[in-house]
This record gives sequence, C-alpha cells and structure tokens, in this order.
Amino acid sequence: MSAARVPVLRLVGPGTRRSFLLTPGLHRVGSLPDNEIRFEAGGVSRRHASLESLADGGLVVRDLGSKNGTLVDGRRIRACALSGPATLTFGSVQAVVDTADASLARVAIEGVEGRGPSRGVAGLGRTTEGEELIERLTDLAHRLIDLESRGESVEAAASLVAGELFPRLATPGLSLGRLAADGREVVVAAAGNPGENLWVCRAGQWRLVVGGPAPAAPLAALLELLVSLLARWNRPAEPAPRPRDATASRARAAGPGSLHPALRTIYRRTAKIARGQVPVLILGESGTGKEVLARYLHAHSARAERPFLALNCAALPRELLEAELFGIERGVATGVEARAGLLEQARGGTVFLDEIGDMPVETQAKVLRALESTSVLRVGGRAPVPVDVRFVAATHRDLEKLVTDGGFRLDLYHRLAAYVVKLPPLRERLEDLPLLAGHFFRRELAKLGTSSPGITGAALSALVAWDWPGNVRELENEIAKGVLLLEPGEPLDLVHLAPRIQKGLHADSRPLTLEETVRRAEERAFRTAQAAADGDAHKAMQLLGLSKTTYYRKLKELGLGE
Repeated sequence: MSAARVPVLRLVGPGTRRSFLLTPGLHRVGSLPDNEIRFEAGGVSRRHASLESLADGGLVVRDLGSKNGTLVDGRRIRACALSGPATLTFGSVQAVVDTADASLARVAIEGVEGRGPSRGVAGLGRTTEGEELIERLTDLAHRLIDLESRGESVEAAASLVAGELFPRLATPGLSLGRLAADGREVVVAAAGNPGENLWVCRAGQWRLVVGGPAPAAPLAALLELLVSLLARWNRPAEPAPRPRDATASRARAAGPGSLHPALRTIYRRTAKIARGQVPVLILGESGTGKEVLARYLHAHSARAERPFLALNCAALPRELLEAELFGIERGVATGVEARAGLLEQARGGTVFLDEIGDMPVETQAKVLRALESTSVLRVGGRAPVPVDVRFVAATHRDLEKLVTDGGFRLDLYHRLAAYVVKLPPLRERLEDLPLLAGHFFRRELAKLGTSSPGITGAALSALVAWDWPGNVRELENEIAKGVLLLEPGEPLDLVHLAPRIQKGLHADSRPLTLEETVRRAEERAFRTAQAAADGDAHKAMQLLGLSKTTYYRKLKELGLGE
C-alpha cells in the first residue's frame, strides 16, 4: 500500500454503503457502542477484533477472543498483517479492505445515509449522539443507585443529575425542582427558558421540566427513571400522575434502559414493528419479560389508546379458554348469561395470548379463523361477531418442533409469526442485573413505606453468581422477599437471600470483579462442554472453538486439569 493512500473498510451486501476510513491508529470492531466500528449483527462479539492502521498504509488485523472468530479471505486468524486488498468476516458481517485517497474517502464516509452525526475518527458505524446520550443516562442511573447504597445525600444526587444531564440535553430550557415542606417549589437547577411548550416528568416531590416537544420514548423512559430514583431516596415515592395524552402514555411504556446490546436492539426494532398491524410472536424462557415487551409494542402502536387484554392459554381448560376468547351466548348451560369474549372486548386494541404453545389444537383452528375472517362465533352462537384486534402471542416452548410433532398448526404458526423475536434469558445479560435489582429494591421499599441504605456488595455478588432459571421474575420475587425480611435502616445482605443463592456464592467466594466474573463464566463454559462431550477432549475443544494448546492452557488456569 502506498503511503499516499489509506485503508478503507467497506461492507459487502446489497443496498449497503457503509464505509470506514482507517486512519493511522487502532480501530476496534464489535457490537458495543464504545467500539470505533460498531456492528449490531448476529455473530459479532462485544469486542470482536481490532484493526491497526499503520503510518505506511499497512493494516494489522487481530481477533480479540471473539466467539465466532475473525476471518481473513476465509481463513480464521489470531493476527494477520495486510498489505493489499482482502475480505474480512466478523460473525455475519462481511467487508472488504481496499485503499483510497484520504480526502476522497472522508467525503464518501460523511455521506453515508441514515447515520446522523458521526463520532470518532473512523466512526461512521458508531452510535449517533442520541444513542450516546442514552448510554450516558443509563450509566447515570447506575451511579445514582451506587450513591444511595453508600448513604450519600439526595442533594448530592440531584447535583450529579443536573451536572450530567443539563449540558447534554439539547432543549430550549430545563428545570429540576422539588417541593419543600411548606409546599413551595425549590428550583435545584435550571438552564435556559423552557417556554410554553413543555414536557413535565414528576415523581414524588421532584419535577423535571423539559422545553420543547416530548422526548423520544427511550429518552423519556430514562428521564423518568432518573427522577423516580431521586424521589425514592431512602423513602417511599409518591405515584407519578397518570399520563393524559397518547404521547405521554407511549413515553411511560418505553423499553428498559438495558445495557445489553441485543435487548436494546429488540426494543428498538419492536417500536418500528409496532407502527404496522402484523401479528407478533415473542419467544423466550419463562420470566424473561414477554408480556412487558408485548405491552411496549401496544403502547407504541396506533392502538395505544384502546384496550390491551392478556390471556394465559395454559391456565384454562379448552371449554373455558374458548369462552374467554370468543364469548358465550345465553342459555348454553344452566344459568349462563351472554357475555363478550376478549376478542370483542379488545376491539381496536391488542390481544396478548401468552403460552400459546399450550393451546388445544381445536381452539387453534378457531383462532386461525378469527385471524383470517376478522370475526368470531361465540360459544353456542350462530351469527358471526366482527372483531378488530392485533394479535401478539408468546410461548416458552419450541413452536417449530410442536408443528413437526403435530401439536401446533402450521398455518396458525405462519399467521402469528409475521414478526418473531426471542428474548435473552437473564443469565445472558447479567450486566442488567444491578439496575434491575435496584429498581425492584426501591419499588418494594416504597410499597412497605420503609427505608434501607441499599444492597450490600456480598448480596450483589451472590445475585450475579446465580444462574436465574426463573429469569427476571425470579429476581423480582427474590428481592421482594428480601425486603420483607429487612429491619428499618438495615441493608439487604447475604442473609436475606434464599439459601440456594447463598450456597452458590459460598461455593465460589471470589469477589465481584470483572476478572473473576469472566473466570467464572469460562469455568462454567468448560464444565458444560466437558459434560456435553462425555469426556472426549477433542469434541470439547470443538464445542468451545479452541485449539489444543489453548484448551489445555485454559484447563490449567481454571484448575480443571485432567
């Protein structure tokens, strides 16, 4: 490569024009927002690879321990020096390295469509300013939780919120205030003049006023979270007022401020799908938040002001399930009066069919008919009743296998699965556990009207070490039970957790550090692979995607040597 030319990374694929100018220096590739080159695609690890652009125009490609490896011209590499064109593969993303005149490359990159302002030297694939703001405010919420757990004052927390939020939120004006004991509003911080077009967020005695139109749903949710954290500072929070319009309703139903890239992508795409009318199928283990996502979709749809009605298909026998869904006519049985079913009651809204994999085959046929004809027959009825609902279904079961085994209708599956989304289990997104635990902890304190300094490091270590087979619902119940055991002013500690969770920490009493957390994850992966391989070392290596040298070195490091 000539020194007068610089490497350029261009994506390969129909309709894509994303390019990255690799100016001299190090450029990380991965799915996390802090990577210089970010790909939110299947098979791309959080920190997948690095591209070191040299002053002479050369390029050094290094794999950063990615799960699916980095390929150069189809060959998996650890490190490779390039001096000419090559094809690079990161998971499902394929790109070519070529060269271009530096000035021409910069102009082409700045013209990439749909990305908004770029950040960083090679950052056209990196987050927009709005995405960066979401990241910073999510981090701010974590810091507030940490401040309270250390017993810091609410004044210090309010100062932190104002110092972090006000310089970054581009609005005509901002105001953060609280009600004093005599009912007067004390302004804690203010910037600019909000004017008359206001978006107001209240929680307890706190109020945040934002000038201009209502913020986008993810930002609005985080602003409400920050204000609610201030309001619940060592005391119960007053309930926020109910939203009065559709915009506020949708803002309050915004998705979680998750740190997990895949979950954030799921919610972002679901908000787009919500604008249409196609049925949605949500897959995931029990307790992963399938109904939460369904409600989020409803709140972001044109049906938001109409009913959202949910029914657990596994909770009722067939006859009662059909009566609940389709309604029943008078006189079908002794003493039975006519009543409308969920599909009638939710007219114009959304019906959420939970655990649809457990629905009897006979009922499946009637649901299919309702989808196709937009009408239903009540149990015992003869005249069709028109219905207008959007179907959202969910299950923890493998529907494709049920179809193969004859337990679920193929035609109904295809009608419901116009858009399919699978929620990750909690054990795969442990980075969200502290925020979730803090949210549940404060909510339960507010319900009981009690106070607590917070959750101890030992308790948090135990929570992170647990596998959470019941996912978020199990965590929610564990925190709720722990809060019930607290004395006023007592922190939630290890002794307040279930014995099974305490035992998990005692069996592995290493501290909650990044190094030890990674070590525990590696140890778990090795034990799982060894069990699956039934003692066959070569098969275990294949399952882990490791060479023989690395496999035995890791066995020794983890104390699992044979």
